[in-house]
Amino acid sequence: MELLTGGKDISQLVEKITWSGDTKQVARKVSFTIAKNKKDPDFPKVTINEGDEIIMKNDSGENVFGGIIFDIDKTSSSKVETYLAFDLMFYVNNSDVNKIFNGTPESITAEVAAELGITCGELAITGVQVSAPCFGKKAYEAIMMAYTVAARQNGTKYIPLMKNINQLCVVEKGILCGAIVTGDYNLVDSTFKSTLQNLVNRVLITDGNGNVVKTVEDAESIQKYGLVQKVLKQNDGADATQEATKALVTVECSATATGVPNDFRAVSGYSIIVADPDTGLYGQFYIESDTHTFSCGKSQMDLTLSFENLMDEKEIESTEKTG
Repeated sequence: MELLTGGKDISQLVEKITWSGDTKQVARKVSFTIAKNKKDPDFPKVTINEGDEIIMKNDSGENVFGGIIFDIDKTSSSKVETYLAFDLMFYVNNSDVNKIFNGTPESITAEVAAELGITCGELAITGVQVSAPCFGKKAYEAIMMAYTVAARQNGTKYIPLMKNINQLCVVEKGILCGAIVTGDYNLVDSTFKSTLQNLVNRVLITDGNGNVVKTVEDAESIQKYGLVQKVLKQNDGADATQEATKALVTVECSATATGVPNDFRAVSGYSIIVADPDTGLYGQFYIESDTHTFSCGKSQMDLTLSFENLMDEKEIESTEKTG
């Protein structure tokens, strides 16, 4: 693995690298520490400033991360300096757009990227026509508004990612990344938790006067776990039945997996195969967050897993819809 800045490999100076991502934040980041020794004039030094580019390569020399330095932490008593870089999704997450976008999600994404001066790579093709007024919305929201419309028509989940250092891509969320974690191979630890604490198995939909106009429920869950109901007020322009269905919650499951050595393919937005007889985790799981740590020639990945492939859906607000 290599870490480069300004075209120079600084890997030998780096004590620890943490490469991570999260489906809720989307922008991937790299945090790394560099050793320093002011007393030794022959000790190698490197100058890194805010805005400098950082590129990380895997063991095969392929680019797995490209980003910009945003944070620099130095302490006089410390023997290391810490740097934090985000990939270009940072700009998509934090930049506002202010216009009405008309077209397919893929064409809208290309339009957003062009406005921010970012190159596009692969964009999931939907062919769905969307009108998305985005006044003062984040660029990320504009993209996800458009792809949410498509997802509800075709049932496919989507997520935007940066690939090939600087290309904004939108891929199908949850596809297998190719990595496998098993108890007899590379699995160090795994956890599994299930809970009923957020149980909701009946939703009463009411009108503006508080009258119940419809009931949405999970009869099987009520019979098995008992009744917990919720009241949902119907809002103009909203699909109350859809909202009520989303509000139904039964058993919620979560899991984590720690693997050694690291696998660069196991990143948020994709899925992985896990087989662990101790926790009973078998099959395909969706990576919601990942942390890959490299230190002293060793590597480890820590994954937060989901049993469901969930998309970060963004609504086109009813007050902004055009006729």
